[in-house]
Amino acid sequence: MNKLSFLVLPMLLALACTPPNMVKNTNRGELHVTVDGTDTPAALNVSFDVGSVAVGSTRAITVVATNVGADPMDVIGVSLGSVGNGSWFVRDVNGKLAPGASLTSMVTFAPIGAGAQATQVTFSHDADAAFPSVQLTGTGT
Repeated sequence: MNKLSFLVLPMLLALACTPPNMVKNTNRGELHVTVDGTDTPAALNVSFDVGSVAVGSTRAITVVATNVGADPMDVIGVSLGSVGNGSWFVRDVNGKLAPGASLTSMVTFAPIGAGAQATQVTFSHDADAAFPSVQLTGTGT
């Protein structure tokens, strides 16, 4: 055997003996969100106050989800926590996002009564990263 064989053979043996569950294929897509074009940096979880809205009126905001990861990912859907308490509505979006690509959802606050109201908007996806969410608050007047 030559010198190269002494270097390559141990590496080939190590790869051949590695159990299949030790080599993990991961999706490194990562979704961050911003709300209503704010200058705040993209983050995994954001809070946003839509302010005061008269009962019977509405205020719409945009929520942008961007894949800041290294791999493409599928956004499966957008959902509201607490079913929006009857005052929050979300336009469900989905699709494949390449790294750097974004998709936009609209959330509408239409208070059915006076007082503070809150919900959580969550983006579901197929990547290994956590599901990002937006904590929304608003006040019906």
